Amino acid sequence: MKLADTKDIRALNRLIILQTIHKQTPLSRADIAGITKLNKATVSTIVKELIDLNLIAETSIGDSTGGRKPIMLTPLHCNGYAIALDINITHINIIITYLNSMIISKHQLPLEGIDFSHNFNLLCAFLRKLITSLAPTSFGVVGIGVAVRGIVDLQHMIRYIHILNWIDIDLKSLLESEFNIPVYIDNEGNFSAMAESLHYPHIKDLAVLTIDDVVSAGILSNSQLVRGFRGYANSLAHHIIDFDGRSCICGQKGCLEAYISHRALLKEVNHTMPVVDIDTFIALAQSNHPVATEILEHFIIYLAAGLTNLIYILDCELIIINSKIITAIPQLLDAVQERIILPITKSQTMCSSKIGELAPLLGAAKLVCDNFYKNIVMF
Repeated sequence: MKLADTKDIRALNRLIILQTIHKQTPLSRADIAGITKLNKATVSTIVKELIDLNLIAETSIGDSTGGRKPIMLTPLHCNGYAIALDINITHINIIITYLNSMIISKHQLPLEGIDFSHNFNLLCAFLRKLITSLAPTSFGVVGIGVAVRGIVDLQHMIRYIHILNWIDIDLKSLLESEFNIPVYIDNEGNFSAMAESLHYPHIKDLAVLTIDDVVSAGILSNSQLVRGFRGYANSLAHHIIDFDGRSCICGQKGCLEAYISHRALLKEVNHTMPVVDIDTFIALAQSNHPVATEILEHFIIYLAAGLTNLIYILDCELIIINSKIITAIPQLLDAVQERIILPITKSQTMCSSKIGELAPLLGAAKLVCDNFYKNIVMF
């Protein structure tokens, strides 16, 4: 066996033991050996290494099964921070978490116009202030995850954010240069799919459709993100549902986003009366206002059409709808299911999101934390 192979196996065992402690804390060394099937000597050596790295600690004495009482081990999640950003078209949502993705603070930074350089400077100043306010820890901020409501390619380059007109922006390199920590960038839909899938660990094929000011999607097939050749495979928002339909910001006509996004719904209702935001529209719909009711009927038809396309392409076990409208009016989901006609399967399992607008942020934070742990044990 080559030395490199031995080092790789040892690093993998460190990661396996660390992940085991994270999932089932607290555990004794004997517990870890039993779960991982590693021998006790290997477990003891690696546990000492993880303690020396300040990743885990001996925290309590367990119950005895007849011999010496075992010492229990728990992870030290509070020894560092992850930052997650969700860049929307009017603002940036921000969370700071510990290394177990537990949120310790939430923030929102309004965008000022669409000029990238100006908003990048605002973001950096805001992040510096946040980082300075954090209590000192062993690892500090270990990384930044960035969810983007636009197209991100396989090289992590922002190719296009519609409406903001941000084109070919290497935000990853810019932030890494500014803060000297790893930065991970992906489409909002992908991060949302990562986060939502944690609530359904036994489901390997699922899709998440997020309906907001823009529409995005994340797709898992056999537990792996579906990205496509260039990274654009999840662009469900720009599937055509009406060849001679409404103009879309992408330059096409009849895109799904032009019919079901918050911007599209507010545009429709504003033909009749001024409604400033989606919460006001939802309140009108909940009070059975005739204009809002009619617009929601069309919303159901268009959403069902888009989901039908998705079902026939991917045959997902589960589709999760992340929509403030459907969360507030859950009976809409039943109405959408009734509009979907599936001659073979007859039905499609769908549900509303459990985590709402936090989904992309939690997915981004988890990726930061996972990569931190992977990198630190690779020695």
